[in-house]
Amino acid sequence: MPTASRPDRDPDDALRGPLHLERRQGFADRAVIGGMARLLQRWATETATRVADDTLHADLRRLKVRAANYPHESLEGRRALLAEAERLAIRVRDAATRQDAQPARRRQRPGEATAKPLTWQSPLSQVPGIGPARSAELAKAGLYTCADLLQNYPARHEDRRSPQPVRQLSHRQSACLEVEVTGPGKVIGRYGDRRAVVPATDGSDPVDLVWFHQPYRANQFKPGDRLVVMGQVRVHQGKVALAVSEAEALSGEGLNTRRLVPIYSAPPLSQTAMRKLIATVLKHCQDIPEERVPTQIVAERGLMPLTEALQEIHFPTNLETLKAARSRIAYDELFLLQVRLAQRRRRAKRAPPGCVVDPGDCLGELRQVLPFRLTGAQERVASEVLDDLLRPEAANRLIHGDVGAGKTVIAALALLAAARAGRQGVLMAPTELLAQQHHRTLGEMLRPLGLRVDLLVGSMDASARRQVMAALAAGETQLAVGTHALFQEEVRLADLAVAVIDEQHRFGVRQRALLIGKGLHPNTFIMSATPIPRTLALTAYGDFDVSLLDEVPPGRRPVCTEVIPRQQVHRAYRLVSDAVERGQQAYLICPLIEREEGARQAAAENLFQQFRRAIFPDLRLGLVHGKLPAEERDAIMEQFRHGELEALVATTIVEVGMDVPTATVMVVMDAERFGLAQLHQLRGRVARSHAQAYCALVTGSQDEEAIDRLKVLERTTDGFLVAEEDLRRRGPGELAGLRQSGLPDPRMADLLADTHTLALARADAFALVEADPGLERAEHALLRDAVGPERKGSAWTL
Repeated sequence: MPTASRPDRDPDDALRGPLHLERRQGFADRAVIGGMARLLQRWATETATRVADDTLHADLRRLKVRAANYPHESLEGRRALLAEAERLAIRVRDAATRQDAQPARRRQRPGEATAKPLTWQSPLSQVPGIGPARSAELAKAGLYTCADLLQNYPARHEDRRSPQPVRQLSHRQSACLEVEVTGPGKVIGRYGDRRAVVPATDGSDPVDLVWFHQPYRANQFKPGDRLVVMGQVRVHQGKVALAVSEAEALSGEGLNTRRLVPIYSAPPLSQTAMRKLIATVLKHCQDIPEERVPTQIVAERGLMPLTEALQEIHFPTNLETLKAARSRIAYDELFLLQVRLAQRRRRAKRAPPGCVVDPGDCLGELRQVLPFRLTGAQERVASEVLDDLLRPEAANRLIHGDVGAGKTVIAALALLAAARAGRQGVLMAPTELLAQQHHRTLGEMLRPLGLRVDLLVGSMDASARRQVMAALAAGETQLAVGTHALFQEEVRLADLAVAVIDEQHRFGVRQRALLIGKGLHPNTFIMSATPIPRTLALTAYGDFDVSLLDEVPPGRRPVCTEVIPRQQVHRAYRLVSDAVERGQQAYLICPLIEREEGARQAAAENLFQQFRRAIFPDLRLGLVHGKLPAEERDAIMEQFRHGELEALVATTIVEVGMDVPTATVMVVMDAERFGLAQLHQLRGRVARSHAQAYCALVTGSQDEEAIDRLKVLERTTDGFLVAEEDLRRRGPGELAGLRQSGLPDPRMADLLADTHTLALARADAFALVEADPGLERAEHALLRDAVGPERKGSAWTL
């Protein structure tokens, strides 16, 4: 077991200088390259491998988790986090000093039984067989305690219950064989191609067992040894060989063969070592948590006991028990998550009076100035928003829908209601381009009604910025659109009643909370142009009321999308030329700004020069990307918007905020480098009119999976189907940003496959919180501990 031996210098030396500098710089997160989050996480990880104190170990893990949120913390939050790190460093130093003062003891050898019993929170360094080296490897993978290890669930299970006969094997198949060694092994090859070959038989037919780059295996077995082996079959000229990946003696523990065998994703140790370690912890861990889900619910839902589920999820008795264990653990994860959401929702609904906004006949006013009729979906969502504004509790609503479904009109309605009530409304967007687009669109909608919409973005000159801020603070400006500039500390809002946050997933939870904190419980409407599958809406946004815009304006044609191999890129260029001949415009999108050394991907600046010189010498071309000065970039955007440019070479800076109806063609270079949701958003830029639009996804990839992923966009223009496919392929953490919601990613639950389980868990959780809001009943004590205490001043934790 590793001990907290005193290093050459105090363990807080690595932090003292950076922490001092960070304070001097006003907690601006510029003290170290890579940011304070990375420094604190690395320090906590390295220190955890040196300490043996359970409490210190747990506190270091908590620091590592909290440190990840450092960039999104308020100044006070950053100050508190650094103070916590300093206190921990001192405790680590004191622990090392106490260890030095103790009499020298014989060092425990890895593999020796520990006298201390294992608990759920015991460091893995206390597990028999885990020395300092293995403990460090496990820590790098985020596995510190027995709890971490047992909740590192298998990615899948291989059925190795029935060994196959050699005569039934075919070339390149994976197989599990039960064999007897028939002769001495030998080493074949030389230098980097050495392999051990051991002759064996399954009792009827011979087979050669082959271990590549492991010559010692030739002497590991003797004739008569009985083994169970797994690997890939190779058949050459009638002779069968097995390239062995795993082998176990028939008299062994039986963890790797003759059962449903767990396969772990990217384990820090070998698969065999991982199974042995997990089996040891399952055997010796004395306090696997009792039921956090109330026993009445466990009984009513027919759930497997949690202790049994943890055993069966790793080493199932059969397929039925594996399914039951998976269902139990998935239910647990979803139930705890939904309890947190139910508590959040209840707190939001208890907001004090002051958020009521009387919208009057805002909807009628808006209808009079709009040049189009609202869709049925817009009428429905508008009614939901107006009802929200009249309620005594603050609105907390997600409005989502496909590209072009008309979310801006709903935002205009909410902001108009705030202004007509004599109060203030703001719309926050993640980029200046999108903020400027909203400012322009809302101005056109609301100016005929006698309203002015101000703009507040970071690139404004100081004088204009001061004027807008003064008008907001005095209540003279009722409506404003802006970027992150809106939630800066120096911005004051006189009477914020409605906050609209567009493309909300691009903001951190803290950033959204800072904007909302500018008012006294304002009505909050968050918008997303990426359709969200129902299961995600019930998890990441489970504390929101959800409105769905599931119609697009009549007459809009679906974008014709095609995946084009790079060697046929001339077909994509032909689309651009044809569009320009029709008097239309085109986008050409690249994943990079400048080509990196050795990179093959298209870069905007290089491609722009190539297009201008050789491919489109007669076209009026423009180039925009994030490194251009704001004034130059905005000028080029305006030229394209007014038709002065025929094609625009760009990075994903145009993903949102560009509304050019005459742009009908989009060519995306190296499309495999983009996510499905992002590609769907990009092609939405050319679906802004009744003209037929085209999107060419150019790829040089030969990977079948990557090409199949792109072809999803050929098959459908339905954003909800695209979002579900993105969720299925990429997982909820990447797509939905559950961490952005302050919620943990589920480890076992599959948010597409477990829709039914999610619905049950949500119903049970919300009913429980309604009956016992504070989880104060005795039977809810373990659940209360699992959910964790509420931290005052936090908009995202419970």
